[in-house]
Order: sequence, then structure tokens, then C-alpha cells
Amino acid sequence: MPTATFPLAYLSRLTTASPQQLVQQAFDYGLDATLVGHSLEVEVTADRPDLLAPEGFARALNIYNSQANGQANGQANGQANGQPRSHPDPLPPSGRSIQVLPQSPPLRPHIAALVVETPGLGAEGLEALLQFRDKVTQTHGRHRQKLALGFYDLDQVQGDLVYGLVPGDQVQLMTLDHDRPRTAAEILTEQAQTFPPGQPLPTPDLLPVLRDGAGAILCIPPLVNVADLSYITGETQRILVEVTGTSAQGVAGLANIVAHNVLDGGAIVKTVTIITADGSHLTPNLCPRPVPFAAKFLNEVVGTFIAKGDLHRYLARMDLHVTGGEGGDCVQVPSYRTDILSQSDVAGDLLVAVGIDQLQADRSHLQFYNGTPNPLKTLAHRLGEFSQRLGLTEVKSYILTDPQLLQGFPGEAIHTANARSQSHSVTRTTLLPGLLDILAHHITAPKPIQIYEIGEVLQRLAPRPETSASQEPPQNPGLIQPAGLVQEEMHWGFARLGSKASFAQAKSYVQTLLQGLDITYTLADCDLALYLQGRSAWVVVAGQPIGHFGEIHPEILHRFSFPEPICAGELNCQGFSGKI
Repeated sequence: MPTATFPLAYLSRLTTASPQQLVQQAFDYGLDATLVGHSLEVEVTADRPDLLAPEGFARALNIYNSQANGQANGQANGQANGQPRSHPDPLPPSGRSIQVLPQSPPLRPHIAALVVETPGLGAEGLEALLQFRDKVTQTHGRHRQKLALGFYDLDQVQGDLVYGLVPGDQVQLMTLDHDRPRTAAEILTEQAQTFPPGQPLPTPDLLPVLRDGAGAILCIPPLVNVADLSYITGETQRILVEVTGTSAQGVAGLANIVAHNVLDGGAIVKTVTIITADGSHLTPNLCPRPVPFAAKFLNEVVGTFIAKGDLHRYLARMDLHVTGGEGGDCVQVPSYRTDILSQSDVAGDLLVAVGIDQLQADRSHLQFYNGTPNPLKTLAHRLGEFSQRLGLTEVKSYILTDPQLLQGFPGEAIHTANARSQSHSVTRTTLLPGLLDILAHHITAPKPIQIYEIGEVLQRLAPRPETSASQEPPQNPGLIQPAGLVQEEMHWGFARLGSKASFAQAKSYVQTLLQGLDITYTLADCDLALYLQGRSAWVVVAGQPIGHFGEIHPEILHRFSFPEPICAGELNCQGFSGKI
């Protein structure tokens, strides 16, 4: 979880609670806070980007505790007597606009902005603001890949702004960390070293650029900001805030969070007009959004028996306000709560509002059911028993693996989105690479080494139908969509390392196993490249190949540095589970 550091001097401007009280209040709210010198370090869950700012942290605790005590302790945040937090509605206009040019290709098509006036941040406030920018773009913004946030001295920005793609050879600018203008190629070369490995960056051919009315470049999101325009201090009176990203919802949500933060700090927020090819709209938009809920569902999930008429008292502690109507009950969710999407999220907040220490187990409604065993799990137990009788030792490997490990083995791997490392970036299509990798790590053990594994693999099936240009794009463009249907299968695999490992030995393992399960099968010639030609076979059940076995090819033995031969095989358990 990300850790935010809040100066106590700045927190004292936002809440009347003492540092020791803040630590206890944070614990009650479900956060881990620690006093370190003149600062408070808070571990924030990934779904609450609003808590990465001191204003958001103080706001949450003020509302939570003022409602619990029945007092108006949260008046610094506009919260009192159970009423929603107050803010100017509507927000005043700034008179500034941003024209968004169509992007082809759509590298970073969405932008939102707001103007902050008379902030009076001071040194502590500026430090907290810049820390929030860094933390929220690294975590919620996935290292600025999904969201990037920039601040500019509005007095240095001329006229209305334009956001669109610009050829890289037209870009040359002075950034905050250099004393000379740099070209687009130089900027990209440097940024490629600072961004996480594998993160896509714009190309020098076309770059997303935000410019003012005089043509001066403010930034190249998500790469760099211009030195003069983006230099702000604690005394800067007017600040332009811009958010760019790949998702319109994410961009609008982050702009709303920033607006709430600066409003709670005592500043004035004004809207900016965003002009696109589809029309124009104002940002930020602080209107709460309704999320429907059922009181019965909340009580069942949390394990409470709160009357429907009393739910509002608890939910108000989380700044959620209950409304009713012909369409059913709803909670009005403030625009800074980007984590609440359904009544399941409301149930999570209700649990925090009630307090987990207040819940007591009610065993009077316990019911017992006799379930039916999963046939595949039952088969897996039987396979395990037979394998151990054959002298095989059970091993386990991860379903996520290294794509280089799968080279030379059948199947097309599926890449995961936002993998933390290459060693766990694709799903396995077969158990054999994992078995050979385990043997390679125990190559000095006494021979022979005989192992087996029962586990899940993912297989790609028919190609995915092509999407026409008129269809909606995927809801989450950052997620890698598999190019086809995917099926999860349970496989049994084995491998033996030793001087006597041979096709005959592999056949004896498979034959003994299938005969023990009373499975009728036949063998057919196998042409898989991972086996020696003429020393492998397909296992066929009811006319369908359900597995294979044989002697591993010398090229694969050399890749794993095996000094002795290996025989191995693998069976798809679904292929014969219905025959038992």
C-alpha cells in the first residue's frame, strides 16, 4: 500500500484533533498511521486516492468522528448535523477553456482542468500538494500511464489552451530539471530510463501536447512539464490544474478529488470549459452521483440488523447520504469517492461506520448443508494416489510463468496486464515447462528424480470475433484483451530425470495410470517438437487426443542444462473425467 506523509503543522489547519488522536482515529477508520517526528505517516489502501492528500485524510476523519459524537466537529470541512458537505454549487467559471483536438491514434485523448485562486498554501501546503501529485500518479495513475497531473502558474499562461497531437520535430522545450531546451527525442530517451520497464511511451513522431493561446507548450503528458509555467510556490495566487489520461472517468474523478482538496484547504475553485468534437462541458463537476442499494443486502453482507430508517446515521459517517424515491433507495456519493461503484462498496463503508469491534456473532441462524464433491477434485485425489504408488513426488508451480520458459512447448500463452515482473507475466499452457524448471533447480540431487503435478492451465480456443468500428471500445483500455476465448483445464503431468529415462518408461507411467482408472485408450504417432522424433505418442480417448508423452528433445535438454535424458508426459483430465 502507498504511504503518505502529512506535516503535522499543515494537518493542524484542517482538524482540531491532536496527533495522538489522529493515530487512534485513523485506526478506527481502517488506516495504519504512525507519528514520525513532526509528520504523520499513513498507509492508504489502493482504492482510496482521496486519502493520499492531507485534506482528504482530515476530511474523512472529521466527518467520521463528528457523526459518531453527534457534534459538528467537522465544520472545517463543511459537515455538520448529518448534512452533506457544502461547496459552491455551481462552481464559478474561470473564463478559460481547453480545445481538445481529435487524436489519431488516440494516445491520451482525455483532459480535465480547474483553476485554483488565493490558495495560500505555504511551505507545508505546497509540500503536501506535490506529494499528492506524485503519490496519486504513481499508484492510482499507474506511474502516469493512466493518469497524469500537472500544476501551472496561471498568471504565466496566456489565453485559452489547446490540447492535441504535435509532430515531434516541432517540439523543443525547457523542462524543470534542465538548463537548456531539449528535443522530443532527447526527452523520450531520458524518460524511457525513469519509467517502469515495459510501460508504453509516446513515439517521437506524434506527441500529446498542451499549449496556451500564445503557442507556448505547458507539458507533454505524461512525460514532462515546462520549467517556467509549471514552477509554483507556496505564495502562488492562481494555479491551473490539468489532468490527462486514457479514461474519461478516471480523468474526471481525479480532477474532482483535487477540487475537493483545495476547497477544504480554503481556496476558491473555478471551472474550465473543455471543448471537444462532441460538444463542451465544464470541469470539475462536484455533483454527487446516486448509487442504489437495498437495506436487506447491506445487513446480510455486513451481518447487522440495522433498521432501514437508521442506516442514514451510519452511512453519514462515511459522507454517504441516503435518499429515497419512486425508483428505490439510493446513497448520494460525493464526487471524490471514486471507489464506490455499487451497493457492495456501500456495504464496505457500512462495516467501517459500524466498527468491526461492535459486531457480534449470531449463531442462531447457522445452517449446515451437505455439498456434492467436485468431480475434477475427486479425480485429482485419485490421480495423486496412483502417482505416489508409481514412486512420483508431487510438486507445485505457479500458473503465471516466464514467457521464455514456454518457448518450444505447445500452446499460445496469454499475457497479463500490468505484470510486476517478466517471470510472472504469462499464463502457462502446459505443466511440462514448470516440471523441467523444478528438475533443473535440483539437478545435483541423487538420480533418478521422479516428479508429478496436478494443476490448472489456460488454453486459447476459437479466435475472438473482430470488433467493428461502430462498436464501443473496451471499458478498460489498459487491460490486455485475449485475442480469443480462453478455457481453464486441469492437467496431470510427470517428468523423470535419470540415465534410464526412456519412451518405454514414460509409456509405463501413462499405461499404469489409465489402466488403474479403467480408461480405454489408444496411442498414435506424435509430432510435437518438444519430443524426440519417433520417441513420443499421443494418448487418444474416444477418438480425441487427451495427452502425450515421450523423450524430451536434446535441444530442450541443452536449454535447461540437463546432463541426462528426461522422459515426460501430460494428460488433460477433462478428456477422461467423464469416463470414470
